[in-house]
Amino acid sequence: MWNRLIDAVEDEQVQSPFDDARPPRWARPRWDVVAAVFVGGSVGGSARYGLTSAWPTPPGRFPWATFGVNLTGAFLVAVVLVVVSGRFSARYALPLLGTGFCGAFTTFSAVVVTTAELLAHDHRGTAITYLVASICGGLAAAWLGLMFGRAVVTRHRRFRDEGNGR
Repeated sequence: MWNRLIDAVEDEQVQSPFDDARPPRWARPRWDVVAAVFVGGSVGGSARYGLTSAWPTPPGRFPWATFGVNLTGAFLVAVVLVVVSGRFSARYALPLLGTGFCGAFTTFSAVVVTTAELLAHDHRGTAITYLVASICGGLAAAWLGLMFGRAVVTRHRRFRDEGNGR
């Protein structure tokens, strides 16, 4: 019996049940989605640059521009996720607005860099305040964005249902 099984395997007569389910080695890029992320990222990065350039931070001071951009971005990405997933299915909305725009607009990586710079220049109080405020504020802004997004979706559904006579 074992000899027949070994012969069948050598002759490639036995297939694994997973042979047809194996994904290709490399995922094919969806260039339309890549383009949506690129466009959103270009606009988001430009918006962040414009805001932080217009509102520069003096040395050793609290970086209000970056802080405001990060909180706004955390709020927006939560709203986008809830509204897009709860209201309509749009192929490019999440890549364009979520990954692209909000990903480039928010600068949470700058939190670490700015905190390190403040610490390096002996502004410990400002650094700790900035770090804690960024983490707590980002979480609070995301939570508010989720609540706002849910309210928008709920209101839209009620309006739609009332309009259809339900």
